[in-house]
Amino acid sequence: MKNPLPVCPGTKIHHRTGEWLPQSFADCLAEIDALKNVAIAEKALLLYRGHAHREWCLDSTFVRVVKAKLFDMAATEGFSEHLRQSGDLNAMLSSLFLLKFGSLVGPSPELFTAEGEHGVDSWFELMKRYQQYPGEDMQLLKGTNLLDWSRSSDVALYFANDRRESAGALFVCDATITGKTLQVVPVAEILNKIRNQFLAGESNGSPLLFSPKKQIAYQRAKNQQAVYFAQMELRSDLLELWRLQEQEMNEDVIVVKIVLPTESQQECASYLEAKGIDEAFIYPD
Repeated sequence: MKNPLPVCPGTKIHHRTGEWLPQSFADCLAEIDALKNVAIAEKALLLYRGHAHREWCLDSTFVRVVKAKLFDMAATEGFSEHLRQSGDLNAMLSSLFLLKFGSLVGPSPELFTAEGEHGVDSWFELMKRYQQYPGEDMQLLKGTNLLDWSRSSDVALYFANDRRESAGALFVCDATITGKTLQVVPVAEILNKIRNQFLAGESNGSPLLFSPKKQIAYQRAKNQQAVYFAQMELRSDLLELWRLQEQEMNEDVIVVKIVLPTESQQECASYLEAKGIDEAFIYPD
């Protein structure tokens, strides 16, 4: 999107973080609708993600768990600049990820059969399953490097408001200007590339967008209109990486972060209920 700006007079832009700060939930909806109109005019593809905690980083579950278990870090914290510049940190994070997805877990025979018969990506299907049904992930380092996004702003608002106690956040990403990030090779090849890159001391690159045409259908994923960004560079969250990328662009904005005001939980819940977006819809099975 080309330098989008708030449409509501009361919506401020945080001077340091760049967050949009609407004064009310009604203003939140107005800002979302305005961004959709911009996207239509610019032929942009908008994707949405909600956080019930405004301060949480745009990290995958795998990275959050590693931070918590190995570094005693909260979901709001990022690695220090000193650590981010460390090849040792990159090697450790990549090694742990490859240890899980390669040595400890892998696609079932049924997934390999589905790959041969229907052309699905068995490794992606394994990771997608863990995203949709995290209780099935029995490893100590839970999660994948995927982050769930939705084509529906209402679905993202549900997650932004789910058990929210204070301010939440809605991320609006223009997937058309993130560069050549659409996943086009099998996940097995991506895992091998990660291995070769960290052995060479190289970064794993920009986030990859996963939305294969051939997938195993789950009603849950269908209702959530789910697509996935893979956090390739595990040392930095997606927002940090996209902000750096924006600095090299001419007024293009990859992601807008809209803050849901504190005390707007009930108003948001009533709005979603009227749209039929409730727990039974989000988790139909």
